[in-house]
Amino acid sequence: RTLAEPCSAAARASMGMKRGHDNVMTDGGPLEAHVLCCSCGVPMVHNDTMRCAHCLKAEVSIIDGISRQVVLPHCRNCSRYMKPPWTKCEPESRELLGICLKRIRGIGREVRLVDASFIWTEEHSRRIRVKITVQKEIATASVLQQTMVVEFTVVNQQCDECKKSFTPHTFNSVVQVRQKVDHRRTFCMLEQLILKNDAHSKVMSLRESREGLDFHFGQRSHAQRFSDFISSWVPTRHKTSKHLCSHDANSNVYQYKYTIHAELCPICVDDLVAVPQGHCHQLSGAAPLMLCHKISGALRLIDPLSLRSYDLCSEEYWKHPMLPLANRSHLTEFVVLNVEPVEAPDTGTKAKHHLAGRGKLILADIEVARACDFGSNDERLVVRSHLGNVLRPGCRALGYDLRALNASGLDSAAVQAVQDRADVFLVRRLLKRRRGRRAWELRRLEREREEGVVVEDDADMEAVKQDLEEDPELRRHVNLYKNMAGTPAKGAAAQETQKVQASTEHQDEGDDEDDDEAPEVPLAELLEALELHDGDDDDEPAAT
Repeated sequence: RTLAEPCSAAARASMGMKRGHDNVMTDGGPLEAHVLCCSCGVPMVHNDTMRCAHCLKAEVSIIDGISRQVVLPHCRNCSRYMKPPWTKCEPESRELLGICLKRIRGIGREVRLVDASFIWTEEHSRRIRVKITVQKEIATASVLQQTMVVEFTVVNQQCDECKKSFTPHTFNSVVQVRQKVDHRRTFCMLEQLILKNDAHSKVMSLRESREGLDFHFGQRSHAQRFSDFISSWVPTRHKTSKHLCSHDANSNVYQYKYTIHAELCPICVDDLVAVPQGHCHQLSGAAPLMLCHKISGALRLIDPLSLRSYDLCSEEYWKHPMLPLANRSHLTEFVVLNVEPVEAPDTGTKAKHHLAGRGKLILADIEVARACDFGSNDERLVVRSHLGNVLRPGCRALGYDLRALNASGLDSAAVQAVQDRADVFLVRRLLKRRRGRRAWELRRLEREREEGVVVEDDADMEAVKQDLEEDPELRRHVNLYKNMAGTPAKGAAAQETQKVQASTEHQDEGDDEDDDEAPEVPLAELLEALELHDGDDDDEPAAT
C-alpha cells in the first residue's frame, strides 16, 4: 500500500488503471497532470521524486530496515513475558501487543507506526505474527505507506523469580508462622484465606513442619507484606531477626537473610478462656471465664451468662496474654429439653459501638441433660446460655461441663464464683451431617515437608469444612469449588478425608433419615474447578 502523488483521474481512466488501496495526500489544490513519470511515462502531478505512486511502490521500500524475525522470551512456569520487567499477559491482548512492538527494530521518528494487529496462529506453534502498517515521508508532500508481517518466536526462558524458586537457599526472607496449640485448624483456615486473597503470589516455597509453616520470599518487602496480611486475620505477635550471609569490605555491602517469626494467638473459636484477675478490671469487670465467639484482626470474647461482649485488638491482647482453659476436645454432648428466653441484664451503660453478630444472640434458660446419662440417671441441669435462638427442645448441643473442669493455676475464688452460677457453658448446636460425599471441595497450597516428618491434619480440615457449612459469613472469605460428580477422591489426603467422613456416618447409622436442618452449601456459592493434565498422566490433576 502506498500513499504518494498519484496520477490524475483522467489519466487513470484512459489507461484503465485501478487505484486499489492507494490514497492521495496533497497540500491542496485540484489534481491536474502536468508532467510525465520518469519511469513509466504516465501523466502525474509534479513531485520531487518525479515518479508516480506505482513506481514509488515498486522502486522504494521503507520496510527494509525493519526486523521481520524477532525472539520473544517467555517463562513457562509463571506464564510471563520479558518486557522488561517480566509481565503476565493474556494471548492477543493489548499488553502483549505492546511488548511485541517494542521489540521491533527500525521503527522510529522517520518510519512511523500507523497500525498493528495480530494474525491468528496455532497455539502450539510457538509463533506470534503481527501485521504492522508504517509510513515514511520520502519527499516533500510525498508520504509512502507500506504493510508487512513480523513473526515472533516464543522462546522459553526462566525469569529471576523462577530461577530462585528452583534453586535451594536463594530466598532472602522467611516468615515462620507458629501457634502453640495441639491442633492445626487455624493453619487450615489461614491457608484458605491465603488462596482466596492470592497472598501466596510472591511465595517462592512453602515448608511444613510440626511447629507450623515456613513461607520463603525473594524480597524482604514481600515477607513484610505477607506478615501484615496474617495480622489482619489473626492476632499475631511479630519478631524480626537477620543473619549476616556475606559482606564486601571494599564496597561496604552486606548481605542479610531476614526472618519474621509470627506467633499466632493460641485462642481459637469456641475455646473457654480464663481472663486474669487484673485484666478483668481493665475490661470493666469482665467475667473470669468467657467463650471465644469470633477471631479476626481482634479477639471477641462473650460472657454467656450476661451476653456481654468484649473485643480485644492484637496489641491489647499481647500486653496481657490469655490462655485457653479448654478447647473443642473437652466438649461434652448434651440434649436440650426446654428453652425459655429471658431478658438480658441491664449493664448500666450502653455500648458506644455496635458489635456485629450480637443481634443474633438471645439469652435464655435452657434445661439440658448429658447424652451419656440417658438410661442411667435422671440428672437435669438448668443453665443460662446465649444460644436461645439457636437451640430447640429435642436437639443436641455441645458445651463445657464446669463441674469436671480442672482450673489449677488460676484464681480459684473467681473460678469458683463462676462455677457457683453455672454448671455448664453451652457452646454450639450439634448438627447432623448429610450422608454421602460433599458437592464441593477445598484447594490446598503446594508444600514441602521435612524428611521423616508426618503431619496429619485431615481431621482438622474436616472440622474447617463443617464450620464453613454452618457459617455463611465465614464462607465469604473462602473459595469453594464444585466437586466433579463421579470422580473418586485421589491422593492420601483425600483417602484420609473419606475415612473421617465414613466414621462420622458410622456414628449416625441409628438414624434412618437425615436431619432436615443439616447444613448445606448452596450451589450458587461454588466456583468451577479447573483441572490441568500433564502429558499422558490422567490420574493426578494439577489444580491452579
